[in-house]
Amino acid sequence: MTELWESDEFVDDNTLTVNVNRLRSKLASIGVPDDFISTRRNMGYQI
Repeated sequence: MTELWESDEFVDDNTLTVNVNRLRSKLASIGVPDDFISTRRNMGYQI
């Protein structure tokens, strides 16, 4: 948490999901395929 958010404060569980979805939308707008960032169940995200 500290490395990613530069804070040890609690971040809502949906914060990462929302930000990844925003990133996917921006990437899609420039032609990057949807599967560029994949969700790895119980692991996280993978590029």
